[in-house]
Amino acid sequence: MRFIDALEQMQEAARGSEEGRKTYTSKKGASDNKKKSFKGRVINYKSIKDALAKGGYGDIFSTKAAGRLYVISKAKWGDKSGKGKIAKGFTPGSSTPGSDFPNVRKHAARTMLRHGKGTKELAKKYGSRSIRKSKGIGGKDGRLGKGEK
Repeated sequence: MRFIDALEQMQEAARGSEEGRKTYTSKKGASDNKKKSFKGRVINYKSIKDALAKGGYGDIFSTKAAGRLYVISKAKWGDKSGKGKIAKGFTPGSSTPGSDFPNVRKHAARTMLRHGKGTKELAKKYGSRSIRKSKGIGGKDGRLGKGEK
């Protein structure tokens, strides 16, 4: 065995086997075993229709077959959605709107403040100035002082 062949074998051994690298770097091997951990944080319903019937404004949910999260919001315009509740979807990997859990939770909190059962603490943390003003938080226009937040 030549010295150069021995060095190549030593370097290959440090990186794992060739078969293992193929499985790890191929699209099929790398993407099939991803977990949808965000779905464990919310209620899973059988269908969107079921969730809209049982949930309230600002509730975060997912469905059995969906790979995304939904927030129950109020239908405000259009013939298709009419009046009542709609489901706003957040797809993982999408940037508009942000689909990571803190952004979904923030959207749900703002929806709850506008249409649901939002509290003063929620308004102080997530509310706009007009929402804070309506809840009696902040100054006369809803702005928080320097010490508040």
